[in-house]
Amino acid sequence: MAATVERGVGAGAVAPGDTHIYCGTSGWVSTVVEKSIVDASAMIAAIVGADQGKFNYFAELETAGKCLEWVKDHLALDEINIYLKKEDVAASFETEYTSLYDYMTEIIDKVPAGAGGVIFTPWLHGNRCPVEDPNARGMFFNLSLETGKSDMIRAVIEGVCYHLRWFMEAEDKKVKSSETIRFVGGGALSYATSQILSDVLGKKVETVDKPQNVGAVGAAVTIAVGLGLIDGFKDAKKLIPVVKTYTPNAANKAVYDRQYAVFKELYKVNKKNFAALNG
Repeated sequence: MAATVERGVGAGAVAPGDTHIYCGTSGWVSTVVEKSIVDASAMIAAIVGADQGKFNYFAELETAGKCLEWVKDHLALDEINIYLKKEDVAASFETEYTSLYDYMTEIIDKVPAGAGGVIFTPWLHGNRCPVEDPNARGMFFNLSLETGKSDMIRAVIEGVCYHLRWFMEAEDKKVKSSETIRFVGGGALSYATSQILSDVLGKKVETVDKPQNVGAVGAAVTIAVGLGLIDGFKDAKKLIPVVKTYTPNAANKAVYDRQYAVFKELYKVNKKNFAALNG
C-alpha cells in the first residue's frame, strides 16, 4: 500500500478531495480524505496517507496496464502467417516509433470511440472491486465479421477505463471525487488512453511529466517534508506541474455512456457462468 500513497503524492494529489488514477500493471482510483472510511459492500477502504491526519480512499483493479501487455503479446504481435515462430518483434521495432506501445497508441486513436461496439472486461485475474469475485474473467463481447484487431485493442483500453469509472461511481457514494483527475502510471504516457479516460469519466484529466516515475517522485517529496526542505505536503502540487490537460468530448461521452451501461451488466449476467467455469 505504500506504493499507492507515494504515487498519490507524486501525482500531486495531496489536498482533501484530490483524486488521482493510476494505470500501471494494476490500476486504481484514490481520493484524499480526512477520516478513515470503509465500504465493505464495494471492497473500498481508506488507507493511511503520507500526510498526518490524511487518508487515501482507495479502489483497486488487479489488471489494468497488464491487459495492454496481454493484448500486445497476443493481438498486436502476430504469431502465425507473418511470423513462423514466436519472437520479440517489439525489441527490434525499427520504425519512427520508440516502442510497439507508441505504435498501438497511434493505431487505436484512429478507431472511432466505442471500438465498433466491442466491449472488453479487464478481469484477467479476477475482479476485486466494486465486486469481489476471483472467478471473473476477461471477455470480448459483441464481436462481428467487421471487427478487426484495431477495434479489439481499443476495446481493451476502453474496458479498463470503464472499470475505473465503475470505481469512481462506487467511491462517490461515500466521497466526492475531484472534478479534475490527475492521471499517472505508464498508461498516462499514451495520449489516446488519457483522452479515452477523460471521455469515459466525463471529467478533465491532467497528466504530469514522466508519469511512470511518480512513485519515486512521491518518495522524494516525502523525504523532503521529513527533512524540512519544504513546508509540507501542501507544497507538493507546486513541485509537480501539469504537462497536458484533456477535456471530455461530448460526442464520445454519449457513446461511452451507452457501452458502460452494458459493461456493468456483463458481470451481473455472467457471474454464474464464471463460477461454473472457474470455481
